[in-house]
Amino acid sequence: MIALRSRFKLTREREATPVNGYVGRFEDWQTAKSQTLGYQDPAIARKVAGAVQKILSGSAPYERDSVIFENREFSFPLATALLWVATKAQGQLRVLDFGGGLGTSFFQNKPFMSWLSHIEWSIVEQPSFVEQARVLFANHSLKFYSSLTAGLQNAKPQFVLLSSSLQYVEKPYEVLTEVTEAKVDVIMLDRTLFSSESSDYVTRQYVPQSIFPATIPTWILSKEKFLEYMQQKYRLLSEFPAFKSTINLDRDGRNLQELGYLFVLKGSAYELALNEK
Repeated sequence: MIALRSRFKLTREREATPVNGYVGRFEDWQTAKSQTLGYQDPAIARKVAGAVQKILSGSAPYERDSVIFENREFSFPLATALLWVATKAQGQLRVLDFGGGLGTSFFQNKPFMSWLSHIEWSIVEQPSFVEQARVLFANHSLKFYSSLTAGLQNAKPQFVLLSSSLQYVEKPYEVLTEVTEAKVDVIMLDRTLFSSESSDYVTRQYVPQSIFPATIPTWILSKEKFLEYMQQKYRLLSEFPAFKSTINLDRDGRNLQELGYLFVLKGSAYELALNEK
């Protein structure tokens, strides 16, 4: 009987702790964050840095969240947008990649940018990632900042990328406000979770142990609210399915979408180019 009870308890514990995926609904960030480290765990940055060392040595093309990819999978919406922006600027490209890890999107799409005359790729990340970057990229063209304010002021980007990052910050609309008030010409989101509800809410993402052990509070953004906000100052150029969607990992059966968006600043040269005949 003791053995049976122990086995039953173990089964209940396994059921209570998902292996991976999006689980639960919380009305505020702090409740979802309680008793979790999330991406702030320095062990995550160290593991990602170990994977990036293989990229820099040339033994693999790119990584995402410390997972090495032997075959390069391009994000064609991103590559197209980057080249469109650079072409309009005579081969000059200045990107600010918010939450870009240790260069995931840069290395993933690097072949498309190799013939540009000038590239400045800057990444805004947590201090633990910036600390790893100082060692890894001491003699590299990638630049790193631990605050969005510093990144915008120093990089002076034409293009801001928010790929699978906006939903992982406590106050996503503060990030959007800072970027839009800086009047960046082009803003692109990718791999961002949305619902058809009128309000945002928080879930938890359980990361597979094979990647790194973490439970991360994650926003499910209201698509209606987000588009209404962005279109005050920006023109929506494109909506597209996210590169490598994870909505199949939702364990609560919700009707979620993982999307990307491309916006251009109203009145900018890029919006005027869209109106040319």
